[in-house]
Amino acid sequence: MPSTSTLTPQSVARAIGGKVVRGNRVVAHAPGHKKGAPEISITVDPSAPRGILVNCFSGEDPVAMKDWVLERCGEPAFSPGQRSDDPTAHMALLKSKDAPKPFYDAHLIRRGYSCTAEYDYTTPDGEVLFQVLRYDHPTEPKSFLQRQPDGHGGWLSGRGEPILYRLHDLAANVEDPIFVTEGEKDADRLASLGYLATTVPNGSWPEDVSVIAGRKVFVLADNDDAGDKKARAAVERLQGMAIVKRVDLPGLPPKGDVSNWLDAGHSTDELEALSLAAAPIAANDNKPTPTIISSAELVSGFVPPDYFIDGVAQKGFIYSMTGATGTGKTAVLLLIARLAAEGGELAGRGIEKGRVVYFAGENPDDVTMRWIGMAYETGFNLDAIDVHFIRDRFSVPEALVAIHSQVEALGGADLIVVDTSAAFFQGTDENGNTELGKHARDLRMLTTLPGRPCVMVACHPTKNATSDNLLPRGGGAFIAEVDGNLTLAKSDGSIKLYWQGKHRGPDFDPITLELKTITAPGLTDSKGRPIPTVMAQALSASDVKGLAAASRRDEDDVLLHIDRDTKASLVAIAEALGWKREDGSFHKDRARRATDKLRRDKLVTYEGRRWKITPAGFDVLGDIRAERHREQQAGEFATRMHEKSAVRNRPWGGART
Repeated sequence: MPSTSTLTPQSVARAIGGKVVRGNRVVAHAPGHKKGAPEISITVDPSAPRGILVNCFSGEDPVAMKDWVLERCGEPAFSPGQRSDDPTAHMALLKSKDAPKPFYDAHLIRRGYSCTAEYDYTTPDGEVLFQVLRYDHPTEPKSFLQRQPDGHGGWLSGRGEPILYRLHDLAANVEDPIFVTEGEKDADRLASLGYLATTVPNGSWPEDVSVIAGRKVFVLADNDDAGDKKARAAVERLQGMAIVKRVDLPGLPPKGDVSNWLDAGHSTDELEALSLAAAPIAANDNKPTPTIISSAELVSGFVPPDYFIDGVAQKGFIYSMTGATGTGKTAVLLLIARLAAEGGELAGRGIEKGRVVYFAGENPDDVTMRWIGMAYETGFNLDAIDVHFIRDRFSVPEALVAIHSQVEALGGADLIVVDTSAAFFQGTDENGNTELGKHARDLRMLTTLPGRPCVMVACHPTKNATSDNLLPRGGGAFIAEVDGNLTLAKSDGSIKLYWQGKHRGPDFDPITLELKTITAPGLTDSKGRPIPTVMAQALSASDVKGLAAASRRDEDDVLLHIDRDTKASLVAIAEALGWKREDGSFHKDRARRATDKLRRDKLVTYEGRRWKITPAGFDVLGDIRAERHREQQAGEFATRMHEKSAVRNRPWGGART
């Protein structure tokens, strides 16, 4: 017969047909209970009475359950002097070895607090194991205390080991989804509306949450750092054993919760739609119960995701498109929208033909002008093309139900464009990581619309971003929630579409585009004068080479001029080289692009309002002069040959006399 000193979690598990779930914890079915979740939890603790602590969630007498465990382990029954009519012995089954003290709240009452709510934590059959009490004050923050029955109608301070709130509801309705809230008030509010809801005391998760295993769980986050932290803790505790979705409710005030959200007039239909649309959180690879599957099981039924833009963007994924002002985010996204609706290619990459919904919240008038100009320039029918627009700004989660209904009526969508992220941001700090992470999760809901569309979000970059560091505002927190960060940057007089920071899928070669100024008959002011706008178009490989050569020629011309005039300003450089805009002004920006490239290549520096050519620059300068000399000689030779050919081909022949 083993003594209590030799009891181990493994020996107890073998004796009662249970399993070790964590450390010294064993779970098992109570006698006569063979279906559903395990009903008893045993902690093997040499310091506890008889070496074990027992929690029972099946309605059985906990002392009787302790006797049953000890008997199966070959131990004598629990001492009669420690039966459940002894409150101290009963508490030993629920709490630690420290003796509880009488419940006391006078210190709060004296300070003006009053108890405003009592929340019962019970066994599945409704027996109260402990309570959480809420105390409110007219001016001070709320406070909470915990207490447990003493067996004589009174109360002792503290509680036993944590259990799930409203456990009796969870155990009685094993098929229904569960909401997890930060506090008991919110859980009760949702329960009053007919939902299953739970929380944990003071953020302490119990070891045994088997009643949740395999079920669908929606974790509701309060709108503050504490709420975010507790929501993350809930997700971490439950992922891998349940289908877990985190739901961040839109429009919550600071420190707001689901009760505040419902009080503001939101409906249960909205709550359900937001919850269903939330993306499931992937199981944690570090969970202790991995499953080994065969190669055949791995590949069985696998359907790879379809590409929306071949090799660049996939359907059902969300991408940020980050670029500084003037790099053509709107123009490029409108180009992609047109190609999607008509069916076409972007620089040789196929785009799946389908329906587009364009959120033009930042500047709908600008989008309208660009769309009219593009239609005139490329010839598509504005009345027939399958692209649809939303001109309003709104909260994406709040409007998701209405958008879902409208997209479904259209027959689904293949591309959703959000122009821009900032226009639909509902927080207070557009550079705050926590708020931007939540915003990205809100935008990801759009991938769940009918048709499982690809979602592209135009984003402004972080402050002081450079062309090699184009991350969206919110930085890592935003990028962590999207599937890729596409970027737009000016290069050699063109625009390069590539990626930075994150891109799920294979790498791809940068796509080169150019911005073209256009006009259209429908774009005139009240005096009939044309209003120019901008459209994007992809460039062919030969076009790209031509632009690169032109840019290189500009840089060579500027380097030669700097060698002649080290004090030349950008305007003076443009004037000397004859670079003018359409309005006749000197093209200062063209000079700036060339000098910036020379400086990046470390061929020149600019200090004290004077240009200085570096040793590497003088090496290049020698090559340029040699090349220009060859070009001059080749030109002169071609001229002479042309003159000779003209003389030979005169109709009267020979030289004129």
